[in-house]
Amino acid sequence: MCRLFVVFILIFETFYSCKEEAGDPNPYADVLSSTPLSKIENYVGLESDDWASRIFNLDKHALDYVNELNRVDGFTESPSPIKDFETFKSTLLEALDSQTRPVASLLKNKLFRIYVCENLGGSAVTGIVRKDGNSIGGFVILDANTLNRNANDWISYKENSTFQKGNVRIRVRIEEEKQNTKANALRYILLHEFGHILSETEKIGPSFFSSKRSYANFEFYKGVWKSEKVSYLDDSAFIVRPQIRFYSESLSLDDNWEKIYPILSRTPFPTLYSATNADDFFADSFVSYVHVVLEKKPWELEILKNNKPIFKMGNGIQKDTLTIQRTIIERILSQ
Repeated sequence: MCRLFVVFILIFETFYSCKEEAGDPNPYADVLSSTPLSKIENYVGLESDDWASRIFNLDKHALDYVNELNRVDGFTESPSPIKDFETFKSTLLEALDSQTRPVASLLKNKLFRIYVCENLGGSAVTGIVRKDGNSIGGFVILDANTLNRNANDWISYKENSTFQKGNVRIRVRIEEEKQNTKANALRYILLHEFGHILSETEKIGPSFFSSKRSYANFEFYKGVWKSEKVSYLDDSAFIVRPQIRFYSESLSLDDNWEKIYPILSRTPFPTLYSATNADDFFADSFVSYVHVVLEKKPWELEILKNNKPIFKMGNGIQKDTLTIQRTIIERILSQ
């Protein structure tokens, strides 16, 4: 769960005018600006191509950063370093070393550090590193316990986390059986988190350091997102969308699947997670593009009732409605 980018916003209904709205309040701006993790001076050895030098167990700066995020979000968890650091590090190195060009080059240039912990309060959080006021890269903090699943099991768990347990459940497949490993689950998660870093460094959306954030003049979101949490589709095509909360088990899948997935397949959202907010719209579009288009890996979702399939859909990243978004991602990858 990428809580760093889930902001609580207050929406005012106003008439549209030529004047751009100020944007929605960003409660994370002070946390990002004040943490030493956002300062390039905290990082040494970035010229090395050795990923092992960039993987750390949780330290005081990372602990303070997560505690501040949890305070803003109202979570009571406080993370701790993991005991079997070397084992998890080995799996993480496998995930990083398996990345192919041009993604591998982007990661080396912009992913400065990965911290590992447990009891994070979610599966991962991300932060941004700045130099002379410019965002140049970022860091990721991973929860080793939450991520202790093979790829297909992890993404199926994540997709089902929105819904109450019942007679209907979801099964997602993102890897062939021989590639269904913990390393490939981490690989997918890291690409999503890295999407948030790219969003900031490539100026895809409003800066995470801004006290208020508006999406009005950013091409990637036009026609899809009015603000970070409000979509143009909410009042017509996808009315249930604002109720979707991952890791909440708050909706009945039995009662609502027909109002969600068949409609999702006809929207500009490639995945349900990309429909939760504007920032995850980019991050999940990015990982979807790399996974499905660039690497030609499977992405198949099935809805089962009493263990019998009743609906199927794929990742929607190749939809005609996402032509602009694909072009922007392709431009980033071609650098």
